[in-house]
Amino acid sequence: MNTPMPTSSRSPSAKRLSKAKHLMAQGLGQQILLLGPFLWGLLGVCLSPTAIAQKTSSNFLLYSIVGTTGLGLGVAKEMKNGLILRAELTDLNKSYQTSQDGIDYKGKIELASTALYADWHPFDSVFHISTGLNIKPTNVSLAATSKNGLISLNGQAYPLSDAQGLNANISFPTFMPYLGLGWGFDHVASYTGFRFNTDLGFDFGKMNANLSPTPGLTNLPGFNDNLNAQSQKLNASVSGIRYFPIVKFQLGYAY
Repeated sequence: MNTPMPTSSRSPSAKRLSKAKHLMAQGLGQQILLLGPFLWGLLGVCLSPTAIAQKTSSNFLLYSIVGTTGLGLGVAKEMKNGLILRAELTDLNKSYQTSQDGIDYKGKIELASTALYADWHPFDSVFHISTGLNIKPTNVSLAATSKNGLISLNGQAYPLSDAQGLNANISFPTFMPYLGLGWGFDHVASYTGFRFNTDLGFDFGKMNANLSPTPGLTNLPGFNDNLNAQSQKLNASVSGIRYFPIVKFQLGYAY
């Protein structure tokens, strides 16, 4: 007796529908694999700053500054040739004390300066080479402190009362050229938005220093000669410094 073969409960139409779904799923998977890199690339372009931001209308960048020159504000503008021109105002207020040739000095450094820079971005990159000028830095005044009521000038001790003193005046050149490099503030005219920049470089110049006493000290025997000798030593020590490191970080907004 022949036993009948079991038949599937699914109809031929159901089988064809299942096969069609399977083929569609395979095709969709292959399309996703093929289009995946393109879709990711398109998403990256859409989320980039240049894609989501608008082109600047004024071609200006306003920014804040923090660094070795103190705190300040700056403005930048991109020229037609791609050169970035910047102007900065900074101010530094810092307590300072030092010792030179047996004399202790203390006081406050107050440096207010104006700086002009030109940034060149080679190969249209974020990296830039900068040159500039620091204009009229403020002088520094430090007071010499006595030890046990005495101050030594050129090896000679002189008594100082509470009303008497000795000041060290350190002056910077009126114009100090700058040379450095940095990263940031590129394509100011390309799009609006926040920008970040770093500057690393040096101001170049020769400082001068002299000592000035309060009235009454100059009447002491031999004081003027020893004061001049001590002032020359102080000037020689500071004039040997011909460059000053500059490190600055800037955050601004292009509009």
